[in-house]
Amino acid sequence: MVYRNARNQAVASTDFAKLAHTILQQRFLRACVYQVPLAYTAAIVANLNFRNGIFSLFYAFISPRTLGYTVAAYIAGIVCLVIHLQLFQVTRAAHSSHFPKLQRLLRTPASTGIVVGSFTLLAYFMLIVHRGMFGGSSMWLYPEGFYGPPQLNPGWLAAWVFATTVGVSYGSKLLMDERLQLAFPAIEQSRIYAIKDRLPSCFSAAFEFASSTMWRFWLGYFFFGWGMYQSVCSILARVFTTSSYGVGSPLFSISNLVFWLHCSFSMALTWELAHQLFEIIVTEPTHINELSLDRNFCLLNGLKHSESPLIQHWAYQELYRITAFNTEQRTEILTDIDRKSGTMWFQVSSECLKVIQAATEQLKKQTEPSKQEKPASTSMQSNADTKLSVGAGGAPIKDILMQNRRKSQSSEPQPAKKPEPIAAPDLFGVEAQGLEKYVLTTLRDMLLQSPLGQRILLRSQRARSISTFANFQQQIWAIRSLMRLVEGSISEDKYGVVQGDISKVLETLFVYLTELERCSEQADSMSNKSEYNVQTANRQTVAMIQVIRNTLYAFTTTFYDYLEALKLPPAQAQQLQKFADFMA
Repeated sequence: MVYRNARNQAVASTDFAKLAHTILQQRFLRACVYQVPLAYTAAIVANLNFRNGIFSLFYAFISPRTLGYTVAAYIAGIVCLVIHLQLFQVTRAAHSSHFPKLQRLLRTPASTGIVVGSFTLLAYFMLIVHRGMFGGSSMWLYPEGFYGPPQLNPGWLAAWVFATTVGVSYGSKLLMDERLQLAFPAIEQSRIYAIKDRLPSCFSAAFEFASSTMWRFWLGYFFFGWGMYQSVCSILARVFTTSSYGVGSPLFSISNLVFWLHCSFSMALTWELAHQLFEIIVTEPTHINELSLDRNFCLLNGLKHSESPLIQHWAYQELYRITAFNTEQRTEILTDIDRKSGTMWFQVSSECLKVIQAATEQLKKQTEPSKQEKPASTSMQSNADTKLSVGAGGAPIKDILMQNRRKSQSSEPQPAKKPEPIAAPDLFGVEAQGLEKYVLTTLRDMLLQSPLGQRILLRSQRARSISTFANFQQQIWAIRSLMRLVEGSISEDKYGVVQGDISKVLETLFVYLTELERCSEQADSMSNKSEYNVQTANRQTVAMIQVIRNTLYAFTTTFYDYLEALKLPPAQAQQLQKFADFMA
């Protein structure tokens, strides 16, 4: 027995992490294969020439230029996949202010430089390919002639500046929007044809980016283009004799503007398709612990693998799959009691409760003063006098309060306290290092010199990030998996290991639900909008409330005939009574 445990612990402690990275590499190779038809789709769009009418669409399918651009788009897509593979994370931290975004860009200068530089080089590469497909003037210096010495072609200069603008803008947008992170991956998103549902959004996002970048470039080059042109000519003059007199202006050429818009749209579409493909492939459900000799301990090891968020992310995904669809292994978890470190239920539930409790504490710290007591939630206060005696369909509603109801009726509810203003954190604190600390400190000193700057700085501090939902999907999996194990215990828990912990599980969920409802009410209140980050509150908070309510309703329905026997504390009984009455 000791030998089996030692062997299984060795396997579980290494195989899970090793296998997780192996699966990621395998999915990357699959994404490279799926990238071929997506590159062909981008090539068809890039090869459209509406001057030939409707026949240009049919010609684009068989044109040799389409094949050439397919190769270029495939290379660009592979580069995007590699960037994702090396830099992506499984958590996120949403921001509603430009100062935290700037802080994030400066905090990881290496990653920022890699992403921005890579997309800038890709823009140059795809511009050359696109220009080669459609022809046009390939001469970057006008020869010596009527105008005197050789002259720099302003169209080429503008094209290279435009490609630089596209690459830098897209790389910065990718980082500032945190699209290199797996934000809210969908459960059961395993079918590759899910990409067809994302094609419209890919096209619209690419066109929106191309048009906005086009206008920003046009206005910038309109004001600074002539000075830039003269500067480049003066640099070239050191190598050979040139003239700084421009021949025409590329900004007032309709053909140039259409060409650049089409080119940037093709670039952005290629990159967008690669991003969506990576997200779909990586977020597929992962079946890991079937390959382990001790699959329960392997799963537990993954849940505890806090050093690697990716491994932990997949472990919770696997736990959800087991508890929702694998009755045999769910029963094995509930009946696995021969462990020195405790029953498997106790260890798995402890890891899930840690996720929920950490989110609760983080939400408290970021939405109320540290020394202020949490105000009572009006949605969770008892309302025994108005309790209905008959439920839907005429069925009597179970009274789970028993003798505790008389005690709860005699106690008067305390009025809720209005939360005090939130102390804004310092975005320029001691955690900033190097270039980030220098730039942000200098920026703060500049802003503090004027009243307007002080108002902007104060606003950026209040509109801060709420990192409670950085592991949003992991919280959902932890809550659903935990409650599915509790629900399954009614028929699968042979030794009663779950029954003694139901009160603790419900208490943790009710505390988190109370905090979420309070934050949702606070975000909806007009008087407190300046003190709470509405940008991250509404969608994520409401979604998490719905997840907890659904699991509590499922628990109440499953344990309906045994609610009185649970002997819950009065506070929990009052809260659970609303779910038994279907009034929560």
